[in-house]
Amino acid sequence: MERRIFRLFSSKYLVRLLLLTLLIGTIPVVTLGSLSFIRAKNSVQEKVNDSNMQLLQQTQLNVEQVLQLFENLMTQYISTSTVNEALQTPFSPKNFVLMNELAVGLNKMQPYELGIQNVYLANLEHGWVLSNQGYGVLDESQMKDIIREYAKSDKPSFWATISSEPGDTGAASGVRLVKRLPLYRISGSGLIIGVISHNKLEKLVFNEGEKRETVILDAQYNPLTQPFGSVMKSADELAQAVERIQQSPDMQSGYFTFNANHETVSVIFSKSSYNGWYYLSFSSLNDITRDSRSIGWYTLYISAGTFTFILLMAWIGSKRMYLPIRRVVSVAIGGDSENQREHKDEFQVIGEQINRLRTSQTHMKDQLRIHSKQLEAFFIRRLLQGEIRPSETRERWSQFAYDPGPAMFAVLTVQIDTLEHTRYGDQDIDLLMFAINNIAGELIQPERRLEPVVMVDNQVTICRGEEQLAPNFEAMLFEYAEQVQQTVDDLLGLKISIGISRLYSDINQTHQAYKESLESLKYRVRFGEQAILPFMHVLPATSITAAYPDWLEKELLDAVKMEDRARSKELLNEFIQKVIADYPRYDDLQMVLTRFLIDLLREWQEAGERGNSLRVMDKPIHEHLLGLRTAEDIEMWFFRNVIEPMIDSLHHKWESQNKTISNRMLDMIHDEFASNLTLELCASRLNYHPNYIKTVFRKETGVNFSDYLSQYRLTIAKKWLVESDMKINEIAERLQYQNSQNFIRYFRKMENMTPGQYREKHR
Repeated sequence: MERRIFRLFSSKYLVRLLLLTLLIGTIPVVTLGSLSFIRAKNSVQEKVNDSNMQLLQQTQLNVEQVLQLFENLMTQYISTSTVNEALQTPFSPKNFVLMNELAVGLNKMQPYELGIQNVYLANLEHGWVLSNQGYGVLDESQMKDIIREYAKSDKPSFWATISSEPGDTGAASGVRLVKRLPLYRISGSGLIIGVISHNKLEKLVFNEGEKRETVILDAQYNPLTQPFGSVMKSADELAQAVERIQQSPDMQSGYFTFNANHETVSVIFSKSSYNGWYYLSFSSLNDITRDSRSIGWYTLYISAGTFTFILLMAWIGSKRMYLPIRRVVSVAIGGDSENQREHKDEFQVIGEQINRLRTSQTHMKDQLRIHSKQLEAFFIRRLLQGEIRPSETRERWSQFAYDPGPAMFAVLTVQIDTLEHTRYGDQDIDLLMFAINNIAGELIQPERRLEPVVMVDNQVTICRGEEQLAPNFEAMLFEYAEQVQQTVDDLLGLKISIGISRLYSDINQTHQAYKESLESLKYRVRFGEQAILPFMHVLPATSITAAYPDWLEKELLDAVKMEDRARSKELLNEFIQKVIADYPRYDDLQMVLTRFLIDLLREWQEAGERGNSLRVMDKPIHEHLLGLRTAEDIEMWFFRNVIEPMIDSLHHKWESQNKTISNRMLDMIHDEFASNLTLELCASRLNYHPNYIKTVFRKETGVNFSDYLSQYRLTIAKKWLVESDMKINEIAERLQYQNSQNFIRYFRKMENMTPGQYREKHR
């Protein structure tokens, strides 16, 4: 409820609306009350003032002595090494000893005389909290919201008031002393909160006489002790006193009177320089102010009632008028933090969010356009290299919104004839190809091409035309080639030649068409520079062999390396069926199968094995391949004599390699346990990545590197404790512990006894 009210009042527009309404309604009330109270006489005898001031100062001295004593105890506690260590330690059962030491320290800070109700030690970084109730997780603690609220403060130490229960108009439930940890830091990772109960403060307040009361207020003018008694009987009366004090915030002490409960009340106040609290002494001056009392109370009742009515009506009306604006602001900021609109008007927030959405939308469109072009260019390169499956081609065709209708295609490949007698050098090739690529993209209409790309020293464009207009498409290709050639000469001063493939209707034949365009460019020697070379004219009776299925071979090799036999067999079957369909001539098929075999054996050999020396039935493996006749025989022969042995050999190699790595790491641990040995140091010596050797070590030994190192050091420590006279701190230092306490805690955790107890037991 309080949080909701705070959020409403944090709205500038609502506050302005509410203030305007209250201003219009309260001006008459304030004016009437002021004119009535002018007639009241508020003189107080000087002796009464002096007496009350002395008593008030005595009360202030008593209270501040207790508060300062408690603060000193807290400062001594948080300055200990135990607390500093705890701030760097996550909460877990392993830290029982540390947490127990913290709890003992908390109990020592709470002597009976001080009336300390509770002390909370919270670790914000590791999310735990410790108090008299025990240990707990911060997110599950009842104090989590209060702790996080206090953590936002930029003050290293402050006093906070514990609010009373909703509906309670009396004093606060107590006060809290909050200190940020570590001390003397701009930003902290923990808090310590000490709670002093309301009852303790009440006992420290000195009240004497029926018509005299002392009240303590915090720096925000909230009552810390019971404000109501024989003199002060309502919150409105206390509010009047607070209002008078607020009128002179710089005054350290003062005196004034006001009418309360049909009596004239004398108020003496003193502001503490220690924590900014206010100490108020209320006395009844009824005998002196008897004549003006009736007028004062009558005016007070009328003013209070009118103000309350106006406040209620202003609140209800302003809230209803603000609700539509609040909904718009909530939609505008979405899940963002309320802090984003701090010190900003709602309409300013809405305007900023609209501008931000427009900017974000524009930026997103630009990014999508850039990434889409990059993905499209990557797809075109794979298509030209024959590294893409037909099924993936159809998927990408739809993704890039190409026309799915029937069409004719042709590949235009541009090469620079020479850089001699130009202003360019070999280092400019990449920039020149990029420029030519942009020129081709500008000259050829987007609906007549796919995305132009650069392939090493070639600029390649896949042109598209209507299937029923093949002759016109050929003429259009010549026209495009001439435009590109002329524009490059005019703008860059370069002579280029262009190879044009034959027309084709299946986009999956692009790799073969690209080879045709490259083949036609080889015949520039006959036609000279700046030639346009269509494959159908340069080599009319020549055909380009079907593309070798590199992508299938790559997927098969990946499956072999992953030791996936089922997938390897499936891909091998797909590879054999494809090459048989693409290479109907027996000699061509034998050449492809021989290349496939060589690629497998080369991959095997690069992995460190000698697959090329295999013999099948006392005959070299490549000779045995020539005797196979059917697809089933070829597939079975490859799988049994190459694929399966390759999988088994690689499996044995990796197992042997991992065993070697693990053994070398074990040797390092056994030989260098007394040094600052780390996983990264082992990785650098073995020339492997730390993550890789970490995985290998855990797989081979069943434990992590750090755990094994700690366990081995513990074994050595036990041996030294029994067989040597070394001191415990010396053993801890030699075993690379930061201090002996860490070593003792780890030893006790693992052995359920301290190193000293272990030495006594086993000696």
